[in-house]
Amino acid sequence: MGGFKKVLIGCGVLAGIVVAGFVGDVAWYFHSLGPGSQPDVLKAARSAPTQAADQAVTAQVDSRTGQLRAALPWATYLGTAVEDVCKVALAPDGSFGAKQSWLPVTCTRTDTVYEAFDGDFRQHLVQLDGVLGKAGWRSTDLPPMRRQGEQPSLAGWFDYDHTPPSDPDPSQIAAAAAFPNVVRLGYDVPVTEDFAPPKGLGPHLPHNGTVEVSQAPRLPTLDGGQGDHDLMLKYPSVTTSYFRAWQPYNRTQVAAAYPAHGAVIAIALSVSYGTGG
Repeated sequence: MGGFKKVLIGCGVLAGIVVAGFVGDVAWYFHSLGPGSQPDVLKAARSAPTQAADQAVTAQVDSRTGQLRAALPWATYLGTAVEDVCKVALAPDGSFGAKQSWLPVTCTRTDTVYEAFDGDFRQHLVQLDGVLGKAGWRSTDLPPMRRQGEQPSLAGWFDYDHTPPSDPDPSQIAAAAAFPNVVRLGYDVPVTEDFAPPKGLGPHLPHNGTVEVSQAPRLPTLDGGQGDHDLMLKYPSVTTSYFRAWQPYNRTQVAAAYPAHGAVIAIALSVSYGTGG
């Protein structure tokens, strides 16, 4: 073998070693950016601090949804879905090359109450707005059109959806009149924080309420956490969720409200709390 050929082979081997070393360094670097061991969701969910917080949160969520139910004598109760789930997730970080980390395990209790009613759709939206306002629920959704000083409301959204643009043509008038009678708003709900708050999410985490009202034949899209639960069953090896309590949404029962009733209300209240892990 000629000397020049040996040099080429030697250079090739050396280049291969350098490339392999570089690839290994890169792989090690990105591995070092990983979040490390995942927090033990089951252990955190079953800890004494979590159980104490869960009892306090459950009492408040049940009480507040129960108050709303009692203030709707014109509605027929259909049932309540319950989701009390503890989860862990990676902390969001959009910067390239930043080390990943796990957020603390956080639990959330959600009650979703379903009620049916008959009669004038908008009139009942006005009544429901009054009930929510007296209970301290304040909408966080702002419709594009709102009079000065007017609070966002279910009836206000209904009016906006059914109002044609200025100087409308006949098709726009018809489209506004035919818009589905479906209204959904988000709310900030007052809750006494006599429980361990979630870690790493800030001291003023909103207590999220959602109200959705749908006229037949449409059903509310609020599913009481059914989608989350189905995802866990689909991927059982992913141990990022643990359900402390689960009372599923009964779509058949809610759908059975029609045609005896004309519309369905779904009221959901979610409160997050911290854990011992």
